[in-house]
Amino acid sequence: MVATLHDPLWLRPKLRESILLDQYIAKEELQRLLPQLYKRHPEKLTRIRHGLPRRADAVWQHGVPARDGEIFRLVLESANSDWQQLVTLETDRTLSVDGKVYRRGVMVDYKSNLQEKVITVRTREGMLWVWNAWRHRRSGTAGPWYLESLSNHSGMIVETLPDGFRYSCNEGRDDDDYDDLVFRIERIGMAAASPAKITRQAELVERH
Repeated sequence: MVATLHDPLWLRPKLRESILLDQYIAKEELQRLLPQLYKRHPEKLTRIRHGLPRRADAVWQHGVPARDGEIFRLVLESANSDWQQLVTLETDRTLSVDGKVYRRGVMVDYKSNLQEKVITVRTREGMLWVWNAWRHRRSGTAGPWYLESLSNHSGMIVETLPDGFRYSCNEGRDDDDYDDLVFRIERIGMAAASPAKITRQAELVERH
């Protein structure tokens, strides 16, 4: 068997496997898979990617259109993995989880079925960004924990609901089952304006 530049048999097996799994993807596909990163830093994203989702309908990140002050319910429906599952939430300003405010983003870990969190979004760009993550020990039950996301054939299948979206997630384990974490995000209303903001709005009305 002859090795070629397209099939480098002369390389060590692991390195050869890595090279063969690398894929050059179009700009439009990169934007579909990683919309948040593409919007923030398009010039820094390489178009040669490793471990892409193998399902054509899967994405790594998803953007939920959100108004400034909009309130969502995060429902962690189920998990089917011995790895710890997490949901990453991010905005361009701040968001709060059950009243606790975070600058730009937070990771919510799965603890039990039908676990619910109330998310309040503060945003200028009008988007709540969502993706899944996982934490595991590479040596089984011992050793340090590793936090990973957006890699190794992971992804999310996004289902549109009347009031939001459901996400069926695949972690970075090579099985493509998309049941490692299932959660949904639902719109439930708008946050009340703060007293200072109400006063300022009243002043502007009076001036006009």
